[in-house]
Amino acid sequence: MALKVRFKKSGRTVEWSDIYANLLELAEDNDIEIESECEAGVCGTCKTRLISGRVDMELTDGLEPEDEEENMILPCVAVPVTDIVLDA
Repeated sequence: MALKVRFKKSGRTVEWSDIYANLLELAEDNDIEIESECEAGVCGTCKTRLISGRVDMELTDGLEPEDEEENMILPCVAVPVTDIVLDA
């Protein structure tokens, strides 16, 4: 059973597939806009709040300690572990 990724602001729900390297690619492929620059987890431009669920991130350099407290993730380096809801 595929994981579901819900983009709250856009009102879209899409299925996660391993063909995507990260959540940013999934969003872009489904015409869901998330601002990004470096696409490597360093700049923090794509920071998005994770409303529910869990993700794995290969690196968190683009997040400040307060971002992590507010449940922010970096979609450019994040993949879902469970069904998730993003504030995007």
